[in-house]
Amino acid sequence: MAVPDASPSDSPGEQLPIETARALLAASPDALLQLDAAGRIAWSNGRLEAACGQPPGALQRRDVRQLLGLPPQAALAAAEHRWTTPSGTQRWLSLQTPGPQLLLVQDITDVRALGDEARRLAELLDMAQEFGRLGVWERDIPSGEGRWDRHMFRFFGLDPAGGTPNFARTAQHIHPDDRVDPRIFESMTEPGQYARRYRIVMPDGGIRRVHSQWEVKSPPGGGTPTRAIGIMVDDTEAYELAESFNDTSAQLKIAVDLGNIAIWRHDLKRNRMYYNERAYQVLDITPRPEGMALEEVRALIHPDDLPQVLATSQAALRSDRPVDMEARYRRPDGSFRYVLTRRVVRRDAEGTPIEFVGVALDVTEQVEHTRRATEIAKRLEIAATAAGLGIWSRDPQTRQAEWNDEMFRIIGRPKEAGVPSGAEWMGEVVHPDDRAFMERVRDEIRASDAVSVEHEYRIRRPDGEVRWLVNRVRRELRDGRPMLFGITIDVTERVKTEAALRSANERIGLAVRSVGIGTWEWLPRTDTSVWDEAMFRLRGLEPSDHVPNEAERAALVWPEDRERVAAALEESVRNRSSAAYEFRVVWPDGSVHWLASRSTAVTDASGQVHRHMGVNWDITDARSAEIARQERAVAQRESSAKSEFLARMSHELRTPLNAVLGFAQLLQLDARALSADHNHKVEHIAAAGRHLLSLINDVLDLSSLESGNLRLDLQPLALHEVVYETLPLVEALAREHGVTLHADRLQATVRADRIRLRQVLINLLTNGIKYNRPHGRVTLTCTVDATHVTLHVADTGRGLRPDQLPQLFEPFNRLGIENEGIDGTGIGLAVVKALVERMEGTVMASSQPGTGSQFDVRLPRDDAPAAPLPAGARPAATTPARVPEPAPGERRGQVLYIEDNPVNVLLVEELVRGQAGLSIESAASGEAGVERARELQPDLVLIDMQLPDFDGFEVLRRLRAQPETAHIRCVALSANAMPEDIARARQAGFDDYWTKPIDFTEFLGGLDRLFPPPSSV
Repeated sequence: MAVPDASPSDSPGEQLPIETARALLAASPDALLQLDAAGRIAWSNGRLEAACGQPPGALQRRDVRQLLGLPPQAALAAAEHRWTTPSGTQRWLSLQTPGPQLLLVQDITDVRALGDEARRLAELLDMAQEFGRLGVWERDIPSGEGRWDRHMFRFFGLDPAGGTPNFARTAQHIHPDDRVDPRIFESMTEPGQYARRYRIVMPDGGIRRVHSQWEVKSPPGGGTPTRAIGIMVDDTEAYELAESFNDTSAQLKIAVDLGNIAIWRHDLKRNRMYYNERAYQVLDITPRPEGMALEEVRALIHPDDLPQVLATSQAALRSDRPVDMEARYRRPDGSFRYVLTRRVVRRDAEGTPIEFVGVALDVTEQVEHTRRATEIAKRLEIAATAAGLGIWSRDPQTRQAEWNDEMFRIIGRPKEAGVPSGAEWMGEVVHPDDRAFMERVRDEIRASDAVSVEHEYRIRRPDGEVRWLVNRVRRELRDGRPMLFGITIDVTERVKTEAALRSANERIGLAVRSVGIGTWEWLPRTDTSVWDEAMFRLRGLEPSDHVPNEAERAALVWPEDRERVAAALEESVRNRSSAAYEFRVVWPDGSVHWLASRSTAVTDASGQVHRHMGVNWDITDARSAEIARQERAVAQRESSAKSEFLARMSHELRTPLNAVLGFAQLLQLDARALSADHNHKVEHIAAAGRHLLSLINDVLDLSSLESGNLRLDLQPLALHEVVYETLPLVEALAREHGVTLHADRLQATVRADRIRLRQVLINLLTNGIKYNRPHGRVTLTCTVDATHVTLHVADTGRGLRPDQLPQLFEPFNRLGIENEGIDGTGIGLAVVKALVERMEGTVMASSQPGTGSQFDVRLPRDDAPAAPLPAGARPAATTPARVPEPAPGERRGQVLYIEDNPVNVLLVEELVRGQAGLSIESAASGEAGVERARELQPDLVLIDMQLPDFDGFEVLRRLRAQPETAHIRCVALSANAMPEDIARARQAGFDDYWTKPIDFTEFLGGLDRLFPPPSSV
């Protein structure tokens, strides 16, 4: 490859040697190319080959446009051209043609990167100044000449066109109370750093609070200071917000100065953090130009805050919007500083995140001194950092405007659509309901001399969403021409919150008024109280402007509660605590009402109680309900105790009665073995036993009815069927007394319990028979109306006097005939009344002395089909009959009786052995009985429910659990005769439940059902 000819010179002797020219061209950092007429490379100094990773001369004859990625006819001149090398590296080139067919290619990648970095730093500096409301100034010493940036002129309200004011003129703008001797500014003879806070009086009279910091510098060699440089931070908004939101903020110095603002950068590729000097000061770490490793920084974050920091970092990566976060950072001395940061992700041309750029503010002082107003502090910090502000400017004359990106985001307008015109703004952006208002605001801004204006309005985004905005507009002169500068804040959430709070307050107020809650306040320092209307009404008073004083309030309290109420309030005041108590008040009409009170002490910023707030509400009904509940609980406990006592007494009485009645019946069955006198005595024993058993049954029934434990099965019943079931049960008694029974057709259906209705009829018929005259009559008739059926039981007995009728249904009251030798307990009619009422009916009695009595049982009528008569419902006769002697071989059966009482065992064995074909064995404990059942494999097991080792339920469970005995029929034979005992046993799986004392007829009838003779099978 030939080196281009050296340029001719005036003297041939001055021409460079060819080798020297080649060396100079090769040493050039830029690529030098000689092209032919077609644009192909004829010669190169090798720099382009090196950039392509090729040896010198390798690119000869290559089309330079194709090599550099240019269109075929493109001019070979470009200030900036992005080129992808053959290796894939992106480089920026500058193309120049210094002469015909010559091309100079300069690699400006690094220069461009330095320019990007310079612009980024300038953006960061401008953001920091906007973030911290910061102005920069400097002055020469001793000339006093100075230079201010635009923010300084804005702080003082001065026109930049007037130039930077000198010391004296500057001092004139300082508030008189903060003004200092101008000579202090003029005699800056001592190098050092200085700071001062003061107020600036604006030309319009407004006040601006600033924090100025400056440093007086000497020449590098020392000597008299030659210049001063400084910064000034506008603290006005922080002061105004603090005074607006918190009464105690006057004690707090909420000022955001440069010392609290840090700038940082997180290199995502190297995972290193780079801070400015102020950031290191916040962390109390020696500045490190090389930055800090990410893990080292994260180790400084409080463990409780680290998850939030990591989450915020991820959120920022997913968004291009700024993300705010507050976290605690540990200093070397172990203390933590609260730091509020804002970050935004920066991406490369491909959209890949390359770094976080952010600012930080040390807010430790605000957090520590305003914990009681956390939300206010957050708003203040966000306001101080200008978070989420749309920034714009407009020239009223040219109507030209500029928006930042945040402004487009707030409005919901794509940036490529550009800033809307005034007509578009009013017609498309502003909410239709607010357009007239905004037009008036626009006209006021144009006509008024006011510097700043603030207004709130609504917009409608392109997607239809309505948002609330606040505009703060400032008019300033720029180049002698008025300009409008403003910020826009999206306050939609605040407006919604305020609306929600108003709605919540209204709902709370409505709820308080609806439920009758009274609210009150008491100011201890002035001893004044405030009551709402409900407080008066809770005491039976009409609302009044006059709130009762302490003595009058005490007079309204029930005397027994006054001391307790006073003590509770005194303790609340003394301990600055809440109080909760209940008390009674006496209304003017003398009625007593229970009130509940809840109150709390409210302290001021110094911790002193400045008022008590509380509520009262009426709890009279709740108190009454609680008393009723307690009374019910006592009644239930008493009922349970009574039921338990009666059940125990029933068992204890039935056990000996089983022997008395059982052996009396055995003797009666074998009457031929006894003399007539002995038979008569046995009959007395049996009658006494039956009387005692009847008394026990009646007492148990009455107890069950009174406690509500007796369960009834109400169903449609044919009245005549129940009557015909009952008559055979009293026929023997009627024959004994010579009384005739007569029942009408009784064609009616009632809703009742079959067994209990039969019990009612037995009691009424028995009374009609016992208290009748010889050859008397008992008649049953009924009448039917639309809703009820009334059964009439009339007798021709002695009758009752009118004074006896009210006592007729009293338990144990036999109305003076208990000594006349007529069998009875005095409980039967009480049981009748209770049973009829439980069946939703009534019973009444009428009587004429010497004529007879009539009982009217009124029960609900039921037109539904009557329940079928249960199998075997018609009872057999109740008098013991001689046991027939079955013929041998008629039936076979094995019975096992598990019973620990030898008398009961003897009685049952006598009965069973008297039945041909049946055999019986006994076991005296549950364990022995289960084992014997497994060995014997009986056809029937009779089980007593109270055994010495375990109860009858356990015996049944074990028998059912063994495959060998699971199929055996088991019948409970127990003196536990309470209805709940019987129901529980049947539910547990017993095949039947027979009670003691044993009724021979029922017992033997049960055996016949279980072991029927072959002829009846």
